[in-house]
Amino acid sequence: MPDTPDFPPPLSHDEISARQPLPGTRLLAYRLPACGIAGPCIHMNSADVHVTYAQTVGRAGRFPAQGLSYGLRTVGGRDVDRWLRGSLNFWLSSEARRTADGVIRYRQTPRHSVVTFVPDKASGVLINRPNEQVTAGAYRVTGPTGIPQLWRGRAVRDAIAKCLQKPPVGWPEGWAHLMPDTTVVFAPGGFPWSAATVYTAEAAGEPAGRPDPSLATTPLPSG
Repeated sequence: MPDTPDFPPPLSHDEISARQPLPGTRLLAYRLPACGIAGPCIHMNSADVHVTYAQTVGRAGRFPAQGLSYGLRTVGGRDVDRWLRGSLNFWLSSEARRTADGVIRYRQTPRHSVVTFVPDKASGVLINRPNEQVTAGAYRVTGPTGIPQLWRGRAVRDAIAKCLQKPPVGWPEGWAHLMPDTTVVFAPGGFPWSAATVYTAEAAGEPAGRPDPSLATTPLPSG
């Protein structure tokens, strides 16, 4: 059995120097301008963001970088997503790029040091596009009762979309993760005083014969 590398990986500083191009595909957090952008790019809404990252704040630029959460080593993917969107929208000269291995690099200006986010592949990917990421025709879903139920794929996608809706200010957010083995784990936001209700969905075969109508309308609890 191959060794699993430790996470976060050993601390090292990104040695990309000032004005040296960042590798990878450019990430955008704003609407693509009419004039276009040179080279391939992807909007944050369509990017795969992992659940957990190791953050490294580089030192090779002319100006120091300001990392996420005061430079913490391990950061959450939702925090990385929000931080990148805010930084890219605020600092017009900033740039972020993602390489094929999922590593994200951000730089405030060409003369700044680079902040690098290395994904923990085992943590899974945030689901931000349910129709693209959750594709099975049916799922065996296990909730708080521990009793599996067969849900249509559309019911799972609808449930995830509900989990991703913005809650009232101060209320817990719902979430959904796509794990490396294609299992889907999700939880609705609920009420501030309620415990999180977590569901696990494993891809299953299509329901045989005429499906039970409840498969398409299985509700999530409101809290």
